[in-house]
Amino acid sequence: MENNRFYRVIRKIIRPITNFLWPVTIINKNKFEEGKGIYVCNHFSLLDPVPFVTELFDYDFNALMKEESIHIPVLGKILLKIGVIPIQREETDLRAIKKCMSVLKNDGPLIVFPEGTRNKSGSREMLDFKDGVAMFALKTKSPIIPMVYYKPIKTFRRTYLLIGDPIDLSEYYDGNLKDVRGAVTGNLKAQMHNMQIELDNLLADKKALKKMLKAQKVEYKQKSKQKKLEYKNKLMLEAPKTDNKEKSE
Repeated sequence: MENNRFYRVIRKIIRPITNFLWPVTIINKNKFEEGKGIYVCNHFSLLDPVPFVTELFDYDFNALMKEESIHIPVLGKILLKIGVIPIQREETDLRAIKKCMSVLKNDGPLIVFPEGTRNKSGSREMLDFKDGVAMFALKTKSPIIPMVYYKPIKTFRRTYLLIGDPIDLSEYYDGNLKDVRGAVTGNLKAQMHNMQIELDNLLADKKALKKMLKAQKVEYKQKSKQKKLEYKNKLMLEAPKTDNKEKSE
């Protein structure tokens, strides 16, 4: 995981503000692992990546977003510094593709919205998925971690984000990329559709959901403490050692 101090400072500043304005309850947060993988989610609005920054990715953030996002005054520069990868959607953007591949080959997380654009239809039915996620996953042998929003994020209205189990694609690694990426894309969309149904069922019994979330919160806190300890130890090991000769001088 990269030591992006600017990112960590930004997330600490905006977290209380965003949690107040746009409340999101994350289900299965205790299962979330930050590391090499492609984290995919349905896409409703520009606010969709916010909980990823404030609640999920503690140390490293790499998200594929449309080129226009980085041209927003002030915000655009911040997005680039925290790890946003701009992509030109109207053409094959080789620079963005190479950057995404580099992130995954260096064991980093990559966030992608496979619909390729925001779903403004007012329906929860997801748009057609692009094949980019399948290509990245198969070429770098990365797992895909699906996530699904219940409804769009809106001011002072709670919504829910369900995190699914990582999808192992090892059965496709020996196949021809052109032949299998369509199957991977189709299976991914089907799995995320099933997650939408699962989310509906969970929300139908709020009492049981509340109990489950309480147990998940306890487990997440324990894992978070361990992760922070491991991160501190990693930084200590990576810190340049002072030469003994220089010390004596």
